[in-house]
Amino acid sequence: MARNILGASQAYAATPWFWSDQYDVKLQIAGLNDGHDRIVERGGDQRSRSIWYFREDRLLAVDAINDPRAYMTGRRILESRQTISPEYVADSTIDVKTLLSRAVKLSQAT
Repeated sequence: MARNILGASQAYAATPWFWSDQYDVKLQIAGLNDGHDRIVERGGDQRSRSIWYFREDRLLAVDAINDPRAYMTGRRILESRQTISPEYVADSTIDVKTLLSRAVKLSQAT
């Protein structure tokens, strides 16, 4: 992290990520869904969808099946230490890339 090079002492916490190609299915995961209390699913066809995991309205992880845009959006939100409202994620009329602009910075307390 550049801030640490400049003298800040912030712990580095990488966002875990994973991907796997299984024949014609690409599974991509960002974050860890351990301890979630809410799941929001986007997509609706049999080919592609994403599952977003929240705890107390804080995004924990995204599983994307044949949906690289959802994966990259979720990963960027997680890596920037932001979160997104589960209601925004659930709204299928909102393009997944637009979710990134609606993400909010997590407070220092979380």
